Amino acid sequence: MLLECHAAGTAITKQEAELLELELDSQIASIKASRTQGCITAAPDHICKAASVRTGSFWITCFAAVLDQVNPVPIGTKARGATIFDELVNYGYKIP
Repeated sequence: MLLECHAAGTAITKQEAELLELELDSQIASIKASRTQGCITAAPDHICKAASVRTGSFWITCFAAVLDQVNPVPIGTKARGATIFDELVNYGYKIP
């Protein structure tokens, strides 16, 4: 829902970003535990566009990209999008 609002042009608040961060952590745990759970389906094109990721990207990739936009990690820290990419590759997911 938050990504839909973001795609429609609504700014994500600090509190909403914290909720997205919790959801991202939950999704990372999910992809480690099961290949059938989590946000490993393709997000709609408008969500990918708003997240500035390639069309057909996973929802989890969009979560990470939006969080990197609205709450950047400190310099010298790996971006969430890069972390998600590494996790997906490590667990054998084919990156769309």
